[in-house]
Amino acid sequence: MINMENILTVKSKMELIDEEITHKYVDELRAKESRIDFTKDGWVNEMRAIESEYRQKIQPELAFIRTTVGEVLVSNNFKDLQAMSVLLEDTQRLKNYITPTFEEMDENVSGGSTEYITLSLVLFMARNLEPDARDEMVYFNDLLRFCESKKVDLKTILKHLLPFASDEIKYGNYSVRTLFQNAAEQSAPSKQQ
Repeated sequence: MINMENILTVKSKMELIDEEITHKYVDELRAKESRIDFTKDGWVNEMRAIESEYRQKIQPELAFIRTTVGEVLVSNNFKDLQAMSVLLEDTQRLKNYITPTFEEMDENVSGGSTEYITLSLVLFMARNLEPDARDEMVYFNDLLRFCESKKVDLKTILKHLLPFASDEIKYGNYSVRTLFQNAAEQSAPSKQQ
């Protein structure tokens, strides 16, 4: 059963954060983007630098809402996952920034935490996907490789999330539960070395 009090609380916080990151910083972002000369070499790197700077500016808001979302989901054993997914989809910019980047996950792991990896997996579980899920599969495989390279005990995280993963077929012939089970089994041998 969905805990409406938790959902309403997180909804108001999401709306506030979304408003902040959409309006507080976006004028500066657009001004910088409008000065990019797309006819010159290096415009892609310039766009990435602007995007990276924007992410840095909104980092406090992102950290707050990520923690809030994680706490609400955990407090109700992930029963609010679909409701949370709908709330995120209704945001203007937050839906594009809530999933931590690999750089942010790297910082988080270096600080001794797997919170952002867990959050990334939870958000992966919650996504309402189009029939073509190739980008999501690429992301999931990149996440697995990242965890392997950082020697993160992914098996434990996946086993913890497995009971909450859907059996609905979303990725070709696979469900989130199947993907998590396969990944947990494949990560097992490297932990026994």
